Amino acid sequence: MNEAKYIRSGKAKDIYRRPNGDIVFVFTDRVTAFDGRKKASFKNKGEICCKLSCFWFELLQAEGIKTHFKEYVPQNELVAEEVSLLPVEVIARNFLYGSLWKRYEKGEVDISGDFFVQEEKREGMPLTKSFLEFTTKFESVDRPITEEEIIERGWMDRGEIEHIKRETRRIGGIMKSYLTQRGIILADFKLEYGRSKEGEGIILADEVGTPDVCRFWDKETYEKRGEIISLDKDVFREGKGDLSEVYLEVCKRIM
Repeated sequence: MNEAKYIRSGKAKDIYRRPNGDIVFVFTDRVTAFDGRKKASFKNKGEICCKLSCFWFELLQAEGIKTHFKEYVPQNELVAEEVSLLPVEVIARNFLYGSLWKRYEKGEVDISGDFFVQEEKREGMPLTKSFLEFTTKFESVDRPITEEEIIERGWMDRGEIEHIKRETRRIGGIMKSYLTQRGIILADFKLEYGRSKEGEGIILADEVGTPDVCRFWDKETYEKRGEIISLDKDVFREGKGDLSEVYLEVCKRIM
């Protein structure tokens, strides 16, 4: 790390470049919400998120998913191939919850009937399949963006968009299967992709499977009482407990 050059800092990670061109993500204890309007720091948060992200990258690579991950350096460093990040993120939503529910109620998002198993719609109900949507990444405030606009801006072509959607659904299936056995519901998750400089095409990048970028719920409580117990950053957003304790619990269950 001594030879690595500082590049920039994000909301929760500091980024460096090694002399050989590899990128080092240093996971910090910083946490933000509401587009940075709410900020704090929680002990061991960076270490937990780094460990989880590396765990998921290794598991996904073993399943044939191409990623930029190269090495885990305890306690809080992730080494990866430097990729050209796409200017959009993809969000997979498995439940009618959060901003999706609010936009659905207002008629701002069209979700066809085959996403539902019942006529009555309520917040927190499961969808029959993942609802995928793209959001901008490098604008002042992230916003949903249509596939047509992505193509018009020249960020991706139709084939690349379809590739990302297939990979996202595949990743979601792998994660959901694993988490279900550990008493965790994968309510939704966010992924980032980038163009490989080593000829691998568009590959999974940045961070995956942490409570920072996933919405995790306690499975037993939801199935028995229909109650949502958050095991993710919603704890911080909504002031529902100690984030460090919650993240540690998630890590123990997963690993």
